[in-house]
Amino acid sequence: MKNWMNATSRRRIAIAGSVVSVAFLAWSCSPAGVDKSTVNPNPGTAGAAPTPATGGTSGGAGPVGNGGSITLGGNFPMDPGTGPCKGLECQVPACAGAPTPTTISGKIYDPAGTLPLYNVVVYVPNAPVAPFTDGASCDRCGASIVNPVTSAITDETGAFVLDKAPAGANIPLVIQVGKWRRQITIPNVAPCVDNPQLDPQIMRLPRNKAEGDLPKIAITAGAADQMECLPLRLGVDPAEFTNSAGDGRIHLYEGDNDGNRMPITQFDAMHGGATLTSADPFWATKDNLMKYDIVILSCEGNAFARQKPMAVRQAMYDYTSAGGRLFASHWHNVWFAQGPGLVPTTGTWDDLNDPPNPSVATINQTFPKGEALAKWLVNVQASTTLGQMNVEFPRDNLQAVNPTLAREWITLDDPMQTPAKAVQYMSFNTPLGAADDKICGRAVYTDLHVASVDNNTNTNAVGFPASCAPRDLSAQEKAVAFMLFDLSACVQNEDLPPKPPR
Repeated sequence: MKNWMNATSRRRIAIAGSVVSVAFLAWSCSPAGVDKSTVNPNPGTAGAAPTPATGGTSGGAGPVGNGGSITLGGNFPMDPGTGPCKGLECQVPACAGAPTPTTISGKIYDPAGTLPLYNVVVYVPNAPVAPFTDGASCDRCGASIVNPVTSAITDETGAFVLDKAPAGANIPLVIQVGKWRRQITIPNVAPCVDNPQLDPQIMRLPRNKAEGDLPKIAITAGAADQMECLPLRLGVDPAEFTNSAGDGRIHLYEGDNDGNRMPITQFDAMHGGATLTSADPFWATKDNLMKYDIVILSCEGNAFARQKPMAVRQAMYDYTSAGGRLFASHWHNVWFAQGPGLVPTTGTWDDLNDPPNPSVATINQTFPKGEALAKWLVNVQASTTLGQMNVEFPRDNLQAVNPTLAREWITLDDPMQTPAKAVQYMSFNTPLGAADDKICGRAVYTDLHVASVDNNTNTNAVGFPASCAPRDLSAQEKAVAFMLFDLSACVQNEDLPPKPPR
């Protein structure tokens, strides 16, 4: 092997830098007798050059390291007929006879770096990563991530393993779920061994625009829930919360109130004291809604149907059909029970008396994500019994789900009613009834709250974010967090398990 290159080639490799050293490392994992190897000394882009592990600008791209591309010929594990390798594909060692292929492993966490997340895509890009466009758009699984060198999705513990990873210096890694995306660089990936990434403060979603991409989210504050507090407790930077005139990634709107309790109507003094725009004109048109990737509606304490006439409900459905994501809490069942077209047929809707508080709910484990939710709740200590969880302040507004159009996730038995079932969480893809290759968006309805709905505290008196008590996530909030990140993910047929992009 020592005679495989001349002195000129050796000088070129020395100039090319650390990335090229993988050519030697790969040989140590290869069978003897392989002599087909070429080195391209010309500078080239091996892949995306993302944000450093300690943070940086969002969505940066450029050459990795100082070197050019490497082709290992017969030593490279390419499928027959695929042609020569490109970019970082050329740094994947064959590892024949080695105990393990080159792998990268770890766990992915929420922006706070504390809650492990399910169904997050982790991959090594083979080209600069394309920027996102704000607003609703079709995001079917496999469409937005093109030709990764290697990819994986996290399991119920938040863990992933990237198989047949490229080796060398400054290997780019992308962490993504929907439009949550962080790009980091692994300083060195050793060949033919596992390369665990163990720091939760690196292996997490971004907290702000400086660390990566966040979806554009609209949250309407409610008198009977505080959904605006959940992203804050998940670690999103308070600076990313603004009113609709601000440049934050999360815009807060003022929802309606029930006369006894008031939602927040402004930011606290420490955060500028800006007032919130009313939600009523915001959700009145599809064009307003289309500016956002996700719309989250906090429970208002009543349906306030007059503020949501049929034309407005149609606009909301049209928004989801065009790729928008809707998360509706409790009394926002009006968008569904009295919605347009097929929407009311997604379930049996009736506003019944509250079930006992607390109640034990059952997770539907008959489909892949439901099974994952049950396991995940145990893993994050939000459940002590597989398939069950406690629900504080349960409600009974949905008694059955139409399985031809929607998916039942969480239910509980209400001994005060016949039938006894009270659905606590359901979802459906949009447009309703569309084939898998035509679905674009997603809507969810939940009776699970993230705040005490029987607390008459006037949160508006202090403003946001002072209105959000600083504390760890409750078990119920963890369940809602799972749903929120699932809502962010690419849209797919829920009968099938999530798969990494190829």
